[in-house]
Amino acid sequence: MTESEEDKLLALKDFMLKSNKAKANIIDQSHLSDSVQSGVIDLGTLGISGRQADLVKPKQEPDDKRARKHTKQDTNMNEEWKSMFGSLEPSNITQTVPDGVGTQTRKSTPSPAVVPPVTGTSTYQRRITTCKTELQQLVQQKREQCNAERMAKQMMESAEWESRPPPPGWHPKGLLVAHLHEHKSAVNRIRVSDEHSIFATCSNDGTVKIWDSQKMEGKTTTTRSVLTYSRIGGHVKTLTFCQGSHYLAVASDNGSIQLLAIEANKPPKSPKVHPFQTRFLDQKDDGCVVDVHHFNSGAQSVLAYATVNGSLVGWDLRAPTNAWTLKHDLRLGLITSFAVDIHQCWLCVGTSNGTMACWDMRFQLPISNHSHPARARIRRLLMHPLYQSSVIAAVQGNNEVSMWDMETGDRKFTLWASSAPPLSEMQPSPHSVHGIYCSPADGNPLLLTAGSDMRIRFWDLAYPERSYIVVGGANDSLHCPSVFYNRKIIEGTEVVQEIHSKQKSGSTEDTPRRGPESLPVGHHDIITDIATFQTTQGFIVTASRDGIVKVWK
Repeated sequence: MTESEEDKLLALKDFMLKSNKAKANIIDQSHLSDSVQSGVIDLGTLGISGRQADLVKPKQEPDDKRARKHTKQDTNMNEEWKSMFGSLEPSNITQTVPDGVGTQTRKSTPSPAVVPPVTGTSTYQRRITTCKTELQQLVQQKREQCNAERMAKQMMESAEWESRPPPPGWHPKGLLVAHLHEHKSAVNRIRVSDEHSIFATCSNDGTVKIWDSQKMEGKTTTTRSVLTYSRIGGHVKTLTFCQGSHYLAVASDNGSIQLLAIEANKPPKSPKVHPFQTRFLDQKDDGCVVDVHHFNSGAQSVLAYATVNGSLVGWDLRAPTNAWTLKHDLRLGLITSFAVDIHQCWLCVGTSNGTMACWDMRFQLPISNHSHPARARIRRLLMHPLYQSSVIAAVQGNNEVSMWDMETGDRKFTLWASSAPPLSEMQPSPHSVHGIYCSPADGNPLLLTAGSDMRIRFWDLAYPERSYIVVGGANDSLHCPSVFYNRKIIEGTEVVQEIHSKQKSGSTEDTPRRGPESLPVGHHDIITDIATFQTTQGFIVTASRDGIVKVWK
């Protein structure tokens, strides 16, 4: 026996003597001597069961079942243990033990246990009562902390890609429902509220307009905006709705960010708007905002924005300070767009040099950088709705939209709507995708793209051969049957290429005209953004550089 073991035995001397005296009548002396020599006290032989406090409260059980369960557990617990920690159910019988009572023996289980002597009851009970109160307070505090963490985790895990996805089997036909010409200059962004009752547009004319989705179904004769806000100044470059609310965050190139509270009134009264919070950025240090997103992270309501000079800021709308601040390395290029993971674990930044930079939001550290082979400018960036480590990037030239695995840096999938050879870097087409909409659509993701060629494309990512052009440009001589989509593997990347079959010469001249030509319904200028909303059916909203907003179905 080592000296440390001897010191342990000496420290346990008083307790072991009391235990021996308490167990003298029921425990075999040989077994007792073995336990003393080993220095191990077996609580099971004393009839003492462990106690635990569940931080997650169990479901309510029927009274008779709970009573039987608690009675069974209480029978396995001796009286002193009950007095120290309390029984599972408060007892109506109060037992008093006078001072100086000798050893008592109680048979509470098939193998009876002996209760050690209790002295100094009043002081002892006071100490136990204080301890019990502190224990209850600690358990309550831990329960509240556990519930808050569980709610935040549940909120992130149950986060939906979108509140109202398109209906199953949705394939828009390209029918023009509304032609909205209220903006006087280029429209930069379209955003739809969570419940799809309204959508907002912002423009270089310095205005933000709110539109009623219900009025876009063609059942009413008025398709005017229900609200116009013009007090922010400058060119309004981007905006976003706050999750689960009608708060709208707008950002202008004059360095201001405003949070607007939109009060929706019952028809025929128009909604009202009130500036709720305003922040002015330093034009020299930060520059103007280029992209903005909002997300709830439990106790925080974070408005994340990126500036042209490389600042990534998480503005906590419920606190006077920022939730976090990241500084982008400008050697990788100017920030053009960014996207936040749906579980808020990481974000990805796209730059003017074709670099996609990842940041860990939990530790606020840069993770990795991956660049486009042609260093093409990243125009739009989205998280992939199914693969958590992938992003969807629209880049400059060839109408290219690619899916990148940010763990490996591989380009896994590419949509190529260009006459140039797929994935070529030497013969770029001037056309680019400026707006993307993506939906998981019950495991078969769909993608809508629109850009400088003024065409709206529907991409079926599960069955790319079913992709098609929804609407062509106003000046297109496009015949949809002459377009088909081919899938191939090039250098490990799956490429879906749009191919235009050649029309037979003279076919258009030989075909007799069946009446006056219909007016073109497509856009006359570059499409800057695209979105969708659902009412009784699915609709597409597009906006162009000439200030036109169109609604399709």
